[in-house]
Amino acid sequence: MIMHEVVRNIEAVRSARGYTQEQIADAIGISRATYINVKKGERDLTIGELEKLSSFFNVPMVEMLDQPRNNEKFRQMYFYILHRFKEGIPKTKLAKLLYLADFSHYYEKLSPMSGVRYVRREYGPVADIFFELTDDLYDKGKIDIKPLEYALMIKPTTTEREDSLLTDEEKALIDVICEYWKSKRTSEIVNFTHEQKPWKACRDGEYIPYSLIIQEEPGRVYAPID
Repeated sequence: MIMHEVVRNIEAVRSARGYTQEQIADAIGISRATYINVKKGERDLTIGELEKLSSFFNVPMVEMLDQPRNNEKFRQMYFYILHRFKEGIPKTKLAKLLYLADFSHYYEKLSPMSGVRYVRREYGPVADIFFELTDDLYDKGKIDIKPLEYALMIKPTTTEREDSLLTDEEKALIDVICEYWKSKRTSEIVNFTHEQKPWKACRDGEYIPYSLIIQEEPGRVYAPID
């Protein structure tokens, strides 16, 4: 993996957990100025420094280095799901459907759809770029967000389809997942993800390894056993 991709992953963790650049630099054992040079690509991190970060974040180093990610594909997954909910979808529910799509694909193929990392949060797993992407799409006028009594509803503002990176098989999997949860309450999908092994095995703020989904029962990967 190219170092700038490693640094991007580190920054994603730092942002998700609310750490400052100085805290990260201290964890590595370098100055903040040196860490800024790392971000600029002017200095590489050593294996020893990466091991210190792995310990600081409590994330296996293999999870920081080996999993390729495709942010643009995640964006297309985001919109593909939105277009299945014409009247809008609660923000929390959308976050959970994206998680189920990525982890279900890993369960079947041993590789996720997008490879973005998911963080264990109070209301279930959420992609580390989910909030940033949502804010960016809203600022660019590509989605509308309306507050309801108990939720924020997200709706696309365009009928334009952007799914060139999704295979027919991947779309079919997303379709099945969305169809099951379409009429269910947000609390139901949140409770379901709370009962899955990936969420139970991690602590709040930690990245959830994709590999944990392999331990799940076959009938509980993306929907409860009937």
